[in-house]
Amino acid sequence: MLSETNAANTEAAARCYLARLGVEDLEALGPLEERVSLTFWGAENYRRFLEEIPGYFGAKAVVLPDGGAARLAGFYLARAVDGDLELLKLGVLPELQRLGIGTRLMDACRAEGLRRRCTRCFLEVRKSNQRAIQFYRAHGFGIAGTRVNYYTNPVEDAWVMQRDL
Repeated sequence: MLSETNAANTEAAARCYLARLGVEDLEALGPLEERVSLTFWGAENYRRFLEEIPGYFGAKAVVLPDGGAARLAGFYLARAVDGDLELLKLGVLPELQRLGIGTRLMDACRAEGLRRRCTRCFLEVRKSNQRAIQFYRAHGFGIAGTRVNYYTNPVEDAWVMQRDL
């Protein structure tokens, strides 16, 4: 039997919808990224990516809790460059992981990449992030290479993962 918290999270995930990531979401991105151990790149960088550089795009997952206000549950940020889709970030709140939200975000990213005529998708992931690696493998990604000392805080190598679209 599910605990009340798990049942509430499952119900919230069922009431999740996706929408375009925009500058109005910047205030919520920092706290979300901190909770999922991503590095916030700063509101000004995100604003510039989303408003000024056409190759960048993203989506957000919004949950509508029963009787509560809508809240940001996850997001992705990507860019299309020369026929390649680069998934820059994908994160879902820990309590809402493994409920299909990440898959919905990944599918939306792939669909937008295809719409932009991309044929491959690339991403980097910390070598120690086994949960993310497992998620990406389940979505057809394989390891294509390594980036030495790619991450900071702490310094760590990254796997470069790719899949055909």
